[in-house]
Amino acid sequence: MNLPTISVSTVIDTYYTLLELGIEQTFLEEKSGITLENLENPDGRVCISKLKTLWDIAKTYTQNPAIGLLVGDKVDPSRFSVVTQASFQCETVLKGLQKYVRFFSIVNQAATLTLIEKDDLATLEFRFELPEFYSIPEMERMIASALSRSKYLVGTRFKPKHLNFEHSAPSYIEQYESIFNAPLFFDQETTSIVFDRKLLDTKINLTNPHLLNILTDYAEKLLQKLPTNNNTQEKVRAFIKNNLDDNDELDVKVVANKLNMSRHTLYRKLKKDNVSFQSLVEEVRQEEAKRHLKENSVSISEVAYLLGFSELSAFSRAFKRWTGESPAQFRTNNSLT
Repeated sequence: MNLPTISVSTVIDTYYTLLELGIEQTFLEEKSGITLENLENPDGRVCISKLKTLWDIAKTYTQNPAIGLLVGDKVDPSRFSVVTQASFQCETVLKGLQKYVRFFSIVNQAATLTLIEKDDLATLEFRFELPEFYSIPEMERMIASALSRSKYLVGTRFKPKHLNFEHSAPSYIEQYESIFNAPLFFDQETTSIVFDRKLLDTKINLTNPHLLNILTDYAEKLLQKLPTNNNTQEKVRAFIKNNLDDNDELDVKVVANKLNMSRHTLYRKLKKDNVSFQSLVEEVRQEEAKRHLKENSVSISEVAYLLGFSELSAFSRAFKRWTGESPAQFRTNNSLT
């Protein structure tokens, strides 16, 4: 299995902070496997495993367990990625965050970012799909960076309603309190920033529609070129996603043939990942249902058809089982438009 990759923009602030603190460049390059030449390529990518190594070096060299918070609390516009730059050219914070979510896999393939709007709150939720890629200092950097950039973006630093973290409360909690100045919750299901939904309407200072179009086109090209992890489960998920509207194709034997393996081999490989073919069909249907309903570009009946349901009632029952809400309720509470 090919490990996920991250943009050099994810490590550049940490890397340069260590150089500024006096660590030898040759030592840092040798130990981390990341060279200055890597960082000079704005489209460069490195393996996710090198991110953990870099943070191990940072904590050991600085003897500061809160180094992730300190790196994230700084803002250096010269090091912003194309994804950040594109989001900063949008008209409002909402559109900027939607842009950033759209291209987040360019920043970090090992994590997902979701914007959730419900009632009077908005939540920016970070999730690492595989536990081994969750890094406490990296998550601290990401959250601190998101908040410190808000001041650069709109002129005032956003104050969250509260912050959730998957990891346990650290020994240096006073530094969390100083930087975030918001209620903190640890040992949570996901890491997230929860804030007043009205902040999404805030106008962005740097809006440039022409530059936005250029950066968006460039980010789309980067997204298309993004390397994928070619394991069996991902190949099956990709096949399912492309054939949801054709139930005849959603047969394990058909999929096995498409992947040039026997049905028995496919079952064995999926079992190794603790999943079944049918569970993957269910997961992909649920993900695609939520995506279509959030985007609000097609009717609920069309969503049912696109997902391979013969009747709207069958789709409604399935969606209520997945989420506890009807498709119409979910769209009302989560529509991005």
